[in-house]
Amino acid sequence: MPVFRFFTRWQHVAVLSFFLLSSVPSSAQQPDQIQSDHLLKVNLLFVGAHPDDESGVTATFAREVLDHGARAAVVLATRGEGGGNAIGKELGPSLGILREAEIRRSARTYGVDLVYFLDKTDFFYTLSNQAAFDVWNHEDALARLVRLVRLLRPDVMVTMWPGPGTHGMHQAAARLATEAFTAAADVDRFPEQITGEFLRPWQPLKLYYNTNRANAVAIPTSDISPSQFMSYAEIKALALRNFRSQGFDRFASLPPRRTGDESFLLVRTMVIPENYSNSLLVGIDRAVNPSIVLGPPSSEDPLSIRIMPRTDVEEYRQWAREHQVEWAAGLLPTAISIGSGQTDTLLVEITNRQEEPAGGAVTLSLPEVWKMKSMTARYMVPGQSQVWVPFYVTVPVGTAQGSYPVQIASTTGLAVVDSGLIDVLPVMALTPISKRRKVDGLLDDWEGSVSYPISAGNIWSGAVQGGDADCSGLVRAGYDQDFLYVAIEVRDDVVVSNIAPDDIKGHWRSDAVEICIDPSGRSENTLTVFKAGIFPGTTESQLARAARDADGNQGIIEQTAPSMKVASSFSKEGYVIETAIAWADMPGGKAPLAGHTIGLNVILYDGDDMEAGAGANIGKARLAWSYRPSAQALPYYYGRAVIR
Repeated sequence: MPVFRFFTRWQHVAVLSFFLLSSVPSSAQQPDQIQSDHLLKVNLLFVGAHPDDESGVTATFAREVLDHGARAAVVLATRGEGGGNAIGKELGPSLGILREAEIRRSARTYGVDLVYFLDKTDFFYTLSNQAAFDVWNHEDALARLVRLVRLLRPDVMVTMWPGPGTHGMHQAAARLATEAFTAAADVDRFPEQITGEFLRPWQPLKLYYNTNRANAVAIPTSDISPSQFMSYAEIKALALRNFRSQGFDRFASLPPRRTGDESFLLVRTMVIPENYSNSLLVGIDRAVNPSIVLGPPSSEDPLSIRIMPRTDVEEYRQWAREHQVEWAAGLLPTAISIGSGQTDTLLVEITNRQEEPAGGAVTLSLPEVWKMKSMTARYMVPGQSQVWVPFYVTVPVGTAQGSYPVQIASTTGLAVVDSGLIDVLPVMALTPISKRRKVDGLLDDWEGSVSYPISAGNIWSGAVQGGDADCSGLVRAGYDQDFLYVAIEVRDDVVVSNIAPDDIKGHWRSDAVEICIDPSGRSENTLTVFKAGIFPGTTESQLARAARDADGNQGIIEQTAPSMKVASSFSKEGYVIETAIAWADMPGGKAPLAGHTIGLNVILYDGDDMEAGAGANIGKARLAWSYRPSAQALPYYYGRAVIR
């Protein structure tokens, strides 16, 4: 009997449901009307390298999606598996899975449900886009992105800044986005996607770089979202707090500590741009005009002159010319690096666009504070040709590190002028040691050695509130045929050792010292340098531990630099790091010759949080002997050590 009652009720429910459903008018699309665009078509597409790279566009995307009915998607080259982990010890692919979960949770906060990956490998921190493409395979990565652009069919693409001075993978992702903006519409680019996968060519209408450089539009975050009853800055903070493995929850507080604008530079457009708008989508309903050119036109003067920049800037400018964003590349200054008291070559390029030869003189004006006479050289350029004129510039001894303006000018015919910078770097003498140093963290055998200061003013990231007592240092160095010896006396009012002995990596998370060595003195990126972070102690002892980071052979030194020795000692004023680094463990594998100049930098990482848990990122400030931005990642900013 109970079974019969159950069956009867089930029949009743089924029959009732059938009549209810059949009596409701159908408003759903018929199967032959449903298209993939209904699921995938977006208005906005952000392209970055890692989860959290979209943090610069989060409030703006929230405005468009939550309140204006737009659809948006995020495409990332990697899952961020090469980064740090502030909430666990997962690394590599496991960390990538964690960070994917974080980006999906974050994106949902501002209404984005489409997140895709190019499935490329995230590796160490580099400021070289070429290093990224060496690992990613440029054409394969571009093909994957073009596929997504053709599928998602965005009206507007947003990406990062593609030029030098930023994370190399950010540069690479931005270059891929810039190239995909055009390639997705080109039937000759990756045609197998069209013939084999039945994708359609697609031309986005606008491309923005997420940067606050000149001429960028600033979109506020402090105004209120009418649908969410909170400011866009608050929505952004809620979204970014999901990136806990990166420590974003430490600064993405509620209420937000800052409500700064998000900035976007329009670099390509197929519709006439407006001077200002809070919407990136304004104008997408206008007539398409592929001939619109942004920025000033390229120089067609009969004669032009320019100071040749560093290799990375010159390579970027060539790429930018090829992809029609040359004017944006010009926002980067021309600069070369020279050590204080040293001589190097400043190269001037002269281009003659006339049929007839052109000759004359060019004058290099040096910084007024150097109190040096201008330098003049003669030139002769055949028609439709270029020549390069070298100037041998000597920086006065004792010149403080910093950027100094220079100008080159020709008065032949119309005056032609270009300007640039000389970045002056600190210099030390690296003297031979007659007796091998005992690496014990003590300084008694360094008596009489010259020391080079790292003052609290040598800061390039964060803040040091308490002056030299808060954080500063003295560096001593010497060498023999087997080792480079370095001793760093760190003054630090609060020394924290919150890194476990089985977690020796990410030295920027705690109090630590980093030593960067470029044996060639000419490296363009860190693949050909030696970089090691040294912790003065761990959660279990006051024994120093070290690991190589972001060079060509990463990992704990026991595996990657087996001949390297490290030691530390502690005092009321701070701590001492002493190390002997074998030349054999460095690129090149042998000691440099007398008279040679190598690149050398010493960086101090300071964090004062005594309550921090093991492995937490407590970094508050970074100082360096050569204290340029990204001083650890750009070898041309390393100080100079002259082998005596």
